[in-house]
Amino acid sequence: MARPAGSVFNAGNAVLFDLDDTLVDRDRARDRFFSFLLNTYFPDLKPEGTPWAERMDMLRGLDRGGRGSKAAIHDYLFGDRPVMPVTTFVELMRSRLASYTSWSDEAEPLLRCLQARKHPMAVITNGSKSQRDKIEALYASRYFDAVLISGEVGIAKPDPRIFRLALSRLNAAPGQSVFVGDSVEHDIAGARNAGMMTVYISKGKTEDVDDALCDLVVTDLRELSELVIGLDACK
Repeated sequence: MARPAGSVFNAGNAVLFDLDDTLVDRDRARDRFFSFLLNTYFPDLKPEGTPWAERMDMLRGLDRGGRGSKAAIHDYLFGDRPVMPVTTFVELMRSRLASYTSWSDEAEPLLRCLQARKHPMAVITNGSKSQRDKIEALYASRYFDAVLISGEVGIAKPDPRIFRLALSRLNAAPGQSVFVGDSVEHDIAGARNAGMMTVYISKGKTEDVDDALCDLVVTDLRELSELVIGLDACK
């Protein structure tokens, strides 16, 4: 059963966030990168044309929200053409996604509000150097007391140990802490198994979510920001 936002974001509660598709808009960065590739290596394709749209749809499908194979994306684009080796492509994708990274709508007002209310805050994200690059590109560390990246700490979501490690760095108790994320499997279930409250960012997904896993469900970060900022005068 969903709880009121005021009980989840009670004064002093620690607030921990996922990164991609929660605090940052990875889809936007991904589409900018794929557009760069098509513009650069397939100049005969026009953005308003059907072939362009079909290639973009295929690339998005291969990407699978960041969980797909970068080698498969490379092979789909270039096949046997000697454009660049896979290793070069992977590094190009990593660096470009970091440079194209932007905050999700209303992320910064929410973070500023929580910071003003003295909530300890942390980020937990799966990945490696690319995630660190995104955080640095946005100067995001100024908002957080701890940043945990699975490739750096050797534990990945949904393993509850990474959530407990973050809580220990915040000196926060699980029952007075909340995790905000967009993946039921990796974020919500993992945080719940660590004893935390959870906020699920559904992004319009129609999947059934076990009410026992979620203390609060919102469509996007804008909705959550409005709820939290509405709790008191931290506009």
